[in-house]
This record gives sequence, C-alpha cells and structure tokens, in this order.
Amino acid sequence: MRAADLVTTGPLWVSLEGPEGVGKTHLARSVAARVSGCRLLEEITDSDVDPFTGAVVAALSAGGDRFLRTGHPRAETLALLALKARAREAVDALPAPPPVVLEDRGIDTVALYQAVILTPATGDPATDHDRAWSVAQQLYRAAAAWVALPDLTVLLLDDPDACAARWHMREGTPFTPDEQDLVRRATALYRRLADAEPGRVVVLDRGDRTEEQIVDALEKIVTAALRARDTGGGHVAAS
Repeated sequence: MRAADLVTTGPLWVSLEGPEGVGKTHLARSVAARVSGCRLLEEITDSDVDPFTGAVVAALSAGGDRFLRTGHPRAETLALLALKARAREAVDALPAPPPVVLEDRGIDTVALYQAVILTPATGDPATDHDRAWSVAQQLYRAAAAWVALPDLTVLLLDDPDACAARWHMREGTPFTPDEQDLVRRATALYRRLADAEPGRVVVLDRGDRTEEQIVDALEKIVTAALRARDTGGGHVAAS
C-alpha cells in the first residue's frame, strides 16, 4: 500500500477478509480493542446493532443456507451490496467520524463470493475461475457508484484444513462438499485479487504464528496505514 493510495479525508477504511474458519472475526475484535479510536463493523451475520441489516440477513438466511443463498443469486447480490452501502452511509452520518474503521468482511466478500455463486462450476476449474473473476470485476464496477473500495484490505489466509477445523468447532458441523467448494473457489479469487491489487491488498498468512503474533501483525499493519495517510509517506506491508 503506497501512501498515495490512501484516502486522506474521512476515516481510514480497512477491510479484514479471508476464507471461513480463518478466525478473522475474533481477530478483528482483538485488533479493534487495541487501535485507538477504531470503530469495528461486525460481519453482517454477527451484527445485531442495525435492525434493517438484521432483517435483510434474516430473509437471506431463512432457508438455512450458511452462505445466504436463496436460489436467487442476482437479488442476493444486490441486497448484500446495498448493506455495504448502508454501512458506509452510517459511518458518514456520524457527528464525529472515527480515525479508522475496521470492517469484518467488506465489498470484496460480496464481489468474490457472489461471483462464485453466480458462476456454477462446470467441471473445468481454470475456466470456472476465469468466469468467476470476470463476474467479480463486473460487480466491482457496478458497486463503484454506491460504495468505495476499502483504503486497505487485509487478506488473512491459513491452511485449508485448519480453517475447516475452526469452522467445524464454531458451527458444530463441518463444511458440506458444496460449501467447501465455494470457499475453495472464493479463496482462489482472493489470491488473484491480491496479485492484481498489491497496492490495496495486504496478505497475512497465519501459518505457525500464535494468535497474539497475528494480532500484533494486524495492529502494525493498521497503524502503519494510519501513519502513511497522515504523513504522506511510508509503505504498508505484511508483518
């Protein structure tokens, strides 16, 4: 992330992204508690602050699908994009905007996961990946009129088996084969996004690091981005 890429007015907007089971929700709460003035926006499926958002999520999850799939992917995509725009509007309306917003899943989640959902697998992984990537770019362009990209996206990654184990522990049931394929394809799109936008997306691999080490690294990334924006210099990279 170059300093010139950072928006210099309003809050620094940081999105925390990654596959299910990577542990980002817990980590986001820990980081937000450390960074002075940070406003945490919970993942929409975990937030109970906004009745409107809750009602939309309840409608999308009424069928029991854990990825908010109702069988109407275009409508789902528009609804989720609207919730991301609403989150921006809510922060913009604050009388005293925070210096930094940490969003647990932002517009990248909507664009990449919905791109996978909108392009069912055909049995040709390379073609499926390219089709999903193309749709994701269309979704980014469509969303641009209503919601800005994050100033910084931190992509958390980990071993797929470790992610699956955390998901199982959290949810009480493992991924279904269909869910596992969705997460696998979305993760591949995340990696491609990081390669395509190195100025905006910072990759942080959990690897063998402890939770404390990951929280430390995330805190350093966020505070470095704040300094870069405020001073007009510096570089943000994974710790």
